[in-house]
Amino acid sequence: MTVGAPENPSRDDRPPGMRAESALPESALAPTPASSALQWTVSVVSHGQAALCSRLLDDLARLAPPSLAKVIVTVNVPESEPRPGALPFAVQFVRNARPKGFGANHNQAFARSDTPYFAVLNPDLRMPQDPFPELRCRLADAAVGVVSPLVLEADGTVADHARRLLTPGDLLRRRLPAGARSLRSAAPPDWLAGVFLAFRAETYRALGGFDERFHLYCEDADLCARAQLAGLRIEVAEAARVVHLAQRASRRRPKYLFWHLRSLAKFWRSPTYRNYRDLLASGPPDSPLARPGVARTSHRLR
Repeated sequence: MTVGAPENPSRDDRPPGMRAESALPESALAPTPASSALQWTVSVVSHGQAALCSRLLDDLARLAPPSLAKVIVTVNVPESEPRPGALPFAVQFVRNARPKGFGANHNQAFARSDTPYFAVLNPDLRMPQDPFPELRCRLADAAVGVVSPLVLEADGTVADHARRLLTPGDLLRRRLPAGARSLRSAAPPDWLAGVFLAFRAETYRALGGFDERFHLYCEDADLCARAQLAGLRIEVAEAARVVHLAQRASRRRPKYLFWHLRSLAKFWRSPTYRNYRDLLASGPPDSPLARPGVARTSHRLR
C-alpha cells in the first residue's frame, strides 16, 4: 500500500549475486549532485510498534523535509498499519508474510528506493529538527560512507550510539561500572548503532547492504566495519539531532538476549571482525582512502 505516490517501478529484481560488486566502484565514493529536490528514502520497521511509527510520521509531517521523497514502513508482524493523514511525502507500507530480521527488512526497503540517499530509522525516534540537510552535507564528502545524527536520550543526554568495537573481553568488563562507562561513546567511533544511519545509495549498494545472516543485532557494527575496511569513514553529524526513546528489549526479554549473544558470537568469528580489529590495532591512517593493503570486503544484497 502506498500513500501519496505509486510503488517505485525501478525495484531491483536482479538475482542476488548481481546486486553488489566485491569492491567499491568509483561511483560509490563520489558525492551525489544536489540538483534534485527529492533525495531521500527513509526505511522504518515496525515490530508491533504502530503507535511509535505514527508519532515518527507525525514528526516528519510537521517538519516537512523538502528533500524527503518517501518513507517505507515495513510491518514485520501482524498489526494495524499506522493511519497517517495528508503527508508532504509518499508513505509505502510493506507487510511481511513472516517476520524478518533488521538487515533483511532494510535491504528489502532499499530495493524499493530510487533516490540518491537512503536512511534507516528506528520507529522509537522523535525529530525535533530536520536532520537531512546536515546528513547530506556530510555525505557530500566522498571519504564518508556512513553518517548518523547526534542521538539524544529522552532526558537530553547523549546516547551511546557512537561506540567502540566490542570484544569478548569487553563483554565481561561491561559487568563492572567503570568498564561499562569506558565502552560507551567513542570519538572517532568504531561503529554507529543502527538507530539512525544514512548512506549514499551507491555506497549502500556497493557494500551489499546489511548482512542478513545476523538477526536484529550486530548488523550495524558489521556494516560500519565493512565500510571502513573499504576505505570509508563513519561520522556523527552533531548539528543534526534526534531523540531516541530506547526500548532495549535484550535487557528485559530472554529471547532478545539470546539473539544478541548469538549475533555477537557470529560477528566475532567473522573475517570482517578480525580484519577490522587488526586495522584498528594498527592505528588511524592519515587518510583512510590512501591506506594501502586494506582488504575491501562486501556482503552481497539478497
